[in-house]
Amino acid sequence: MDIEFVNHASLLLEEKGSYFLTDPWYVSPAFGGWIQNPSPRTAMIEKLLSLPADKLNVIISHGHDDHLDEFFIQQHLADATFFVPKFKTNGLSKRIERLTGRYPVELTEEAYYVDGVELRCFINPDFTEYDSIVTVVSETDAVIHANDNWHEYPVALTDALNECLSAVPVENRYFFIQFGIADSFPVNYPSFDKQSADEMIESRFKSYQAATTANLKHLGLDKGFYYANQSLYQYPASWDRGSLYDLAQDFLRRNPGPFTQCVSGIDIKTSQLHDSPGEELFDLLLGQLERFLNKAVGGPVPVRLLTASDEYESGTVGYEASRHVWSRILNAELTLEAIIIGGMGLVHRPDQNISSIHAKVSKLAYLIQSKLISNGLNFLMESK
Repeated sequence: MDIEFVNHASLLLEEKGSYFLTDPWYVSPAFGGWIQNPSPRTAMIEKLLSLPADKLNVIISHGHDDHLDEFFIQQHLADATFFVPKFKTNGLSKRIERLTGRYPVELTEEAYYVDGVELRCFINPDFTEYDSIVTVVSETDAVIHANDNWHEYPVALTDALNECLSAVPVENRYFFIQFGIADSFPVNYPSFDKQSADEMIESRFKSYQAATTANLKHLGLDKGFYYANQSLYQYPASWDRGSLYDLAQDFLRRNPGPFTQCVSGIDIKTSQLHDSPGEELFDLLLGQLERFLNKAVGGPVPVRLLTASDEYESGTVGYEASRHVWSRILNAELTLEAIIIGGMGLVHRPDQNISSIHAKVSKLAYLIQSKLISNGLNFLMESK
């Protein structure tokens, strides 16, 4: 089985021409504020877009937005076969039905086979009834897609997982599990001073490492992979440390253990990085949108699309917004008028009247939104 890491909790598995994609979250913000950090590699998304729908099986572990990109699913994956856990209520199944027009296959602990590949779903009763651990087992390899289930597993769950994996050699079992703070505590709690917040963050990391390492040992494994932690939100102005993802990586450097952090370009079976990970999807899409605008607007004054980390180039019209706002524009939730009119960014201008450029960009804003709704990311990627 080929195992490729896409981003966050998304894996692409291939077995004899059949593909299994977990938890796609590539473009849209989650929970109103999260963005992908880092964004997936363009090459991986291009590969996904090229896969035949009748050979693509999409597995959604649970209903959190960072495991389920509605825009990408509706635009690019709707014809694939979808699998979700059979929870006590069917809200997730109905959500997939709304996006794809078809009710998904609901997985349980009983084996379900797709072209000889076995799929099962396990729920930790001590954690939540609405999250799951999914196993994908071929003749030679097994993937344990545990996503957010980092809490130490009860004996009954461990026994069930080990029985499910028993036909696959231990060295061919690949365990993926979350490592990282997946909420805003204590960063967005101003009642805590800096020292208290730092101590709480360190304590949480220690808990995650202890629990995930215990689960690894319960499964009889020597190594595993951390993922489901590649996100970023806008921290308070008073927060002067790195992102929670950066702090997690710093903790792991100081406290190495049996897990390898999944990063763009990693070879799962060797744990080695490829030399050239390639361009990130967000950078490509924003660059393509900028090229489209300049071609359509015309004229001697270039238009530039900027994030806060970019420098304004004098003599241009620069539209600056956060990556979060740009993500909402790229998934057609907002238009460029969110910056021009809505004040959701900054407009940099040369020492001249730019009203005519504003007018053209405003008119193009709805054309762009329409094309993204009708063609998805192909609108920008096909002109690469």
